[in-house]
Amino acid sequence: WLAWITWALIALVGAALLAVVLGPHRIGDYMTETDFYGQYAAGARGIQRGHLDPSHYGVVGPGYEIALALAGFVLPDLFLAAGLLSVLAAVGTLALWAALLRQRGDARLALLATLFLAANGTFFRYGYSVTTDGLALLLQSAALFALLARPGPRASLLAGALAALAFLTRYNAGVLLPAGLLAIAAGAVRRDRRGRDALLFTAGFLLPVAPWVAFSCARGSGVSFQLHHNIAYEVFARSRGIPWDTYQSTMQSQFHGLADVIARDPGAVIGRMFFNVGDHLRLDAARLLGWPTAICVVLGLLLAATDRTWRRLAPLTAAWALLFLALVPTFHAERYSLALLPFYATAAALCFASPRFALETTGGPRLWLKPALALVPLVLSVTASVRVQARVMDQLPVEVLEAARTLRAEARPLDRVIARKAHLAFHAGVEPEAFPFAATLPELAASARARGARWLYFSWPEAETRPDFWYLLDTTAVVPGLTPRWESEGHPAVLYEIGPAFGAVPAWAANDTLRALHTARAHALVDPGALLNYGRLASACRRLGEARWAYERAVPFQPRNAALQVALGKVCVQLGDLPGALAAFREAGALDPTSVDARIGLGWALLFAGRADEAAEAWRPVVASVRDSATLLRMAALFHAMGDPVAEAEARTALAQLRGGR
Repeated sequence: WLAWITWALIALVGAALLAVVLGPHRIGDYMTETDFYGQYAAGARGIQRGHLDPSHYGVVGPGYEIALALAGFVLPDLFLAAGLLSVLAAVGTLALWAALLRQRGDARLALLATLFLAANGTFFRYGYSVTTDGLALLLQSAALFALLARPGPRASLLAGALAALAFLTRYNAGVLLPAGLLAIAAGAVRRDRRGRDALLFTAGFLLPVAPWVAFSCARGSGVSFQLHHNIAYEVFARSRGIPWDTYQSTMQSQFHGLADVIARDPGAVIGRMFFNVGDHLRLDAARLLGWPTAICVVLGLLLAATDRTWRRLAPLTAAWALLFLALVPTFHAERYSLALLPFYATAAALCFASPRFALETTGGPRLWLKPALALVPLVLSVTASVRVQARVMDQLPVEVLEAARTLRAEARPLDRVIARKAHLAFHAGVEPEAFPFAATLPELAASARARGARWLYFSWPEAETRPDFWYLLDTTAVVPGLTPRWESEGHPAVLYEIGPAFGAVPAWAANDTLRALHTARAHALVDPGALLNYGRLASACRRLGEARWAYERAVPFQPRNAALQVALGKVCVQLGDLPGALAAFREAGALDPTSVDARIGLGWALLFAGRADEAAEAWRPVVASVRDSATLLRMAALFHAMGDPVAEAEARTALAQLRGGR
């Protein structure tokens, strides 16, 4: 019955992943799934046409694109095909590890490990994402299953071939070759046939790899690994706060291979590697697993070591260690550590599957109570996973799909669109062009003409990486030769059609104030925290309607900010909206009863509304605190008209002191 529960759980996870793929995951994110749009989809289409370029695979192997191309023959929508491929990979990974642990351990361990794996937010996320991670994990799991759960000559050969396919999907899986040989040498497969099994495992690994190497050499490109850039970026850029785009534009050309990276500063490279060992363990615990599960991992290893349970699972240790060390040279990322997750899940499960401290019942059927304690870390993991998926869905650039509909309707054959990411080009069916490293409009226009681009897409990724063009998010900043054809109402983004006049510098760009105003408005569209600054700048420039728009949009994000309500009230007064001004000043007074500005503003609004008695009542308590001569003069006149000599004298005294101070 434990096995049936395990299979039911796997089916439930598969159904949940399928619901995400067919539901909210309509477009890839701007982070990990960018490679699908920039590389994998185009590579798969090329393979479908019979074109396979070995030089294309310096960071990842051809395995994923080949699988995607095959899936594309069945389902032409490559994005949907990639999502379904990840679902199948996730379900297959769960099934293989459950079967492996049931054979090398028991059904209780298999169920608990499946629960820890399925509850993990990173595992679930890459169970629907259009990335190489799910397929690589499936092939890695299949290789270990074939080697450790199905001993025999054919299984050793198959395990080697599957390890090779995992390597040709993600190169870090190449450590499965030495890991498998170590397991065979230790007698984990068959003690009487170690030599033959090692040869068969190696032969199976070479079966796919050798033809690929030969094919690559025949094409003249050879096998080219570009992973040294990950190491160079980690050591010389990221550790110093330098972003990837800056590394690409200023440092990448300095490193042609691993030797160049080491020669640059051997001490820095070695020091960073030692630092990363501990740091990756810490980050795996904090980000990949969560501390409750990480504690279970440590306890599980300790319990398994004392009751010798781990002896049956010892062959997994070499693969776990080597896969971890393969990730140490590069920067940490949860998706990279996904390859380690089944091992972590197994160790966490051992904490509750070990017979030590089992809390066994007496006086009836013998049951362990300890596995029920696993609900605590599992519930916490599921809760964290729900938050992860919600955040991922919230950050999906769904506005690109709307822009794609406009572009698809208006595009001509062979049209090209400039954008930081290739998402729009893929969904609109046009050719992508990378956003150039330009700093001025003439440079950007020259690049567009050189590439034959008719469209320019600008959203927050473009603004963040090309800050000289922030103002392009603000369509009120008219730029010659750029005609807005679509503008997002939610996440800020604009699709421009490029005309012949593009490249001329707009007149407003020479005015520092106007340039700052348009840039501030663009920032406010992206970051609600910038709305207040934009409102103040717009108010200073007498653009009162824009200032009010900024202040009103800022209120939901700063509902307790009395100064914001005062600023909104002042703008409403200047616009003649006295009811709006009164509401704002009263709200400011409610938020901060000591606010002098709120009472001054309320008094002016009431006075303009013809409610002199109420204006005098609002002003009377703050006369001595006013530091504006025009307001004090008006106060004195009002109090005189109201027959209040005491308040009038106080206002005139304050005015005299103010003028005397000047």
